[in-house]
Amino acid sequence: MKRQLEHLEKAASERRLAHLLLFHGGSSLHQREVALRLAQILNCSKPISNGPCQSCSSCRKILSGNHPEVLWLKPLKTTIGIEQVLKWQEKVNLKHYEGIYKVSIIEQAEALTIPAANSLLKVIEEPPERTVIILSADNAEGILPTIQSRAQLVYFPNLSEEAWLKEVGDEDRHEAIQAFRLSGSNQNLATEILKHGISTLQEWLEKFGIAVQERDFLKLFALFPIDKNQANLYLQVMAVQAQAGIRNGTIRPFDLLAIGKAVDVLRQQVNPRLVIEVLALELFQQGGALCD
Repeated sequence: MKRQLEHLEKAASERRLAHLLLFHGGSSLHQREVALRLAQILNCSKPISNGPCQSCSSCRKILSGNHPEVLWLKPLKTTIGIEQVLKWQEKVNLKHYEGIYKVSIIEQAEALTIPAANSLLKVIEEPPERTVIILSADNAEGILPTIQSRAQLVYFPNLSEEAWLKEVGDEDRHEAIQAFRLSGSNQNLATEILKHGISTLQEWLEKFGIAVQERDFLKLFALFPIDKNQANLYLQVMAVQAQAGIRNGTIRPFDLLAIGKAVDVLRQQVNPRLVIEVLALELFQQGGALCD
């Protein structure tokens, strides 16, 4: 990873960085740090031998999130919609105001809707001069293949538990360890678990598990109301648990397939309550390990 990042920084300093990068895997915090450093290298007015100076106006503005040429795009709730991309396109196509390069950082890029991804593709195919687009994603496979094929892929390996604990800093260590293990060592998911609250998460999962085991639809009512972000978080943790169960032989593959299907349906703007209820009914009918 270190050598790969050194090559990226060298390419940026020599003004030959690819116009489209796809960061995938690892920690979103690490991806963000690398993206900001590349933006600094491309726009620093007083570069030094080992990178950006960190003290010029451009470097300081980039770090503080106030540089007019560094654009951010991230999901509103669960998706990045076409309206967001169209507004971003307007900014990308403006003349350079202050910096040398326009750098766009699109976080959770797998959350792009199909219309939004197709609109983004038009810019990728004919990018304005001195423009770099950085897509940040958990999984490259979640990106539209026509976009993925045009990007330089940069893989970020997962951090060890200890390295992640250092990254999250002041969080309660015991809770951080629990979150990391519940996430299946997925740093981004672990971060979301911490934000949501471990006790709230575990209580919801326990209630869902009891409802499924007893095949009692009425017990699902206690799980609501629920928003899309919460439903997505619960489903992701359920998927991690299902994967572990399949490895040790306590859960059938069907359960994981059903959870994966629920995640996909949720991304299509379906009501989260309906998604959870349909998943529960499928598990009732199939009688997987959760129902034994």
